[in-house]
Amino acid sequence: MMRIFDLLPGLGLSALLVAGPAVGQERPEVVIISDRAVDGEENEIADPVIRIRGNQIVSVESSPREPRGGPVIDLTGYTVLPGLIDGHVHITANIEPGASRAKAALYGARNARHVLMGGFTSARSLGGPDFGEIALRDTVDEGLVPGPRLAVSAQWLQDDILAGADGPRAAAGEAPAGERALRTWVRGKVVAGVDWIKVRASLSSREGGTPVYSLELLEWLVDEAREHGTPVSAHAHAAEAVRRSILAGARTIEHDALMDAAALGLLAGAEGVYYTPNLYLSEYYLDHGGRFGFDEEQLRYTREFLPIRTEVFAKAVRKGVRVVFSTDANAGWIWSGNTAIEFQRRHAAGQSPKDALISATSRAAEALFLDDRGDLAVGLLADIVAVDGNRLEDVEAFQRVVFVMKDGKIYRTP
Repeated sequence: MMRIFDLLPGLGLSALLVAGPAVGQERPEVVIISDRAVDGEENEIADPVIRIRGNQIVSVESSPREPRGGPVIDLTGYTVLPGLIDGHVHITANIEPGASRAKAALYGARNARHVLMGGFTSARSLGGPDFGEIALRDTVDEGLVPGPRLAVSAQWLQDDILAGADGPRAAAGEAPAGERALRTWVRGKVVAGVDWIKVRASLSSREGGTPVYSLELLEWLVDEAREHGTPVSAHAHAAEAVRRSILAGARTIEHDALMDAAALGLLAGAEGVYYTPNLYLSEYYLDHGGRFGFDEEQLRYTREFLPIRTEVFAKAVRKGVRVVFSTDANAGWIWSGNTAIEFQRRHAAGQSPKDALISATSRAAEALFLDDRGDLAVGLLADIVAVDGNRLEDVEAFQRVVFVMKDGKIYRTP
């Protein structure tokens, strides 16, 4: 049996990136074997044999026998998983004081690589300077920069972009307002190439999560986005902003850290609506706030807010809300290993290891309309990772990613 790792002793990552075949040639079939795999529905597969042709999975079997054909990637001793999906990052956003947009773009390229090496083969990036996310997405797709597959929103709609009487901080004449202006704004983003429309439906948690837009205006926004086949993500903290966003038809509700019982109940019962919270980010800001120019008042609020955010998440899990893994990670702190800490914080708040994996694989794929990934199944993309440890028992295994394959290409090996 021919093993890839045996054929490449001492070669670095660049040799393993597996340049594409010559024009007109197909990539050879590759086989991944291990003693344990877990798919996107938390089904454990003993002695998995996963065959990959090109960038697709062509068979998934359980067999203790040596597979025929080759080459073989032997991951015995590790747990094989579907590539992970982060439902909310800001891959080019940079909150460091004085950082230029050019630096944010470079951070984005660096972050794309780190996110991929951390086992996340897909991510949704929900806002950054100008349209840098679109350029980075396309650059990754072209193979010029290693990174996860990106779905992006670029700039988001907030009250200082589309003000009018609806916005609590709006000033007359500062920005266009009304249905026509809103629909024009949405069309402009679609033409620019976004995959998602994001609306800042509430102010920040520190500002009480006050709703920014009326239900009618949000309905116009969702209607226009749907006309162009583009889903909507709503940043919403407090109960009323969450309620309006759900009723308007947003697909995902971000943060929701100040929800009450009624809003949680509405979210749990809403068909086709998903919850994308984040826990670790506040903790990270407490540890590194000086780097980002946070003053003592901001740090004090963050310290008081952290247990509130955690308790809302715990209640959502207990109520059966469709939770999607997300970090809200930005260019100030995305690097290999950090995003995985989110799994630990969610587990501590009551999410089971099984549900955590589902939230970062099959459920995330479902929420984000990514039908070609999120599981170990025939016909799906060959996005496959492996971790050192038993993922069913140890959420910290997510911090020990040892193997990454995206699109049938190897980016990280033990």
